[in-house]
Amino acid sequence: MTETPTSLKKQATLLAWANWRLTMPGAWHPLKLAGTQQKGQMIVGNHEGPLFIINWERPSTASYDGAKWIAGRFKKLGVRPADNPPAKAHFTECGWARDVQTREGSESTQWLGYSHPARLLIGFSVNGMIPEATRKQVVRHVLPTLTTSAREEETTWAMHNVSFSSPAGFELSQRKLFSGDIALEFSKGKHEELLLRQVYPAELALQRRHMEKWLECYPFKQHRRLRRATLKTDPWQCRQRPDLVGLQRSAWKRLPSPLGAWAPRQSLALAAHDRGLDRLLIVEHMAREAPDPATGAAAIDGMNRGDWADA
Repeated sequence: MTETPTSLKKQATLLAWANWRLTMPGAWHPLKLAGTQQKGQMIVGNHEGPLFIINWERPSTASYDGAKWIAGRFKKLGVRPADNPPAKAHFTECGWARDVQTREGSESTQWLGYSHPARLLIGFSVNGMIPEATRKQVVRHVLPTLTTSAREEETTWAMHNVSFSSPAGFELSQRKLFSGDIALEFSKGKHEELLLRQVYPAELALQRRHMEKWLECYPFKQHRRLRRATLKTDPWQCRQRPDLVGLQRSAWKRLPSPLGAWAPRQSLALAAHDRGLDRLLIVEHMAREAPDPATGAAAIDGMNRGDWADA
């Protein structure tokens, strides 16, 4: 269990991506996001500018020597790691250096870690140009909350006080992160896709478009089209959260003629209105075989779960 300082819990938000997660002040947010679930970078900041950078990369082998990678990186930086690095209880190997000289003439804090269960290398760099009080807040209260999830477990994705949970085995393939409309698309192999989406405020969204139309409004380009002759829509209620009531739609999606019979997909889509948060929660699961209704229901239940303070 990550020990989140009480002062941070009162104002904290969850930031999670690509099998890593941390808690930070609610006024902080991602400024830039690049890369994939396998390798990428996120810059986090506030109204004054960048505060820290997280880089991640997944090694190609499970037997990767994380300690050797960390030692090599610090050697290139020309520094000797300090004792007692933050978050060391959550990583297989980690190290840090607090006074690394930057090109701008400031002193940056560099933290490196390897998690074998997550198969993930992480670099955490604190901007040396920020005020000393803010730098201490990052190092003392944010960095210690950094942890990872195992590759065999579900993955949490969270920013801007919006969170999702993707099942194990699904990899992020596309994303759209707009204010009021966040959508993530995942794939499992070549024949299975999972869409997770939240639109808010829901009351306004439902004035613009009925819930049935939101289910038809796929946020990413698709070659397959909904076959209306197979469409079936029914009322739906989440068993785990009875307050979430909406619709369930099942249908076939096929390529345009003359390829319609080639590689069709069965689609099971769910939409529910979370009235407490005023968000429209949408899931669509597509596969060659009939999608398991439990997958979509679990994805809805996993949205904005609110258990990050105890994670």
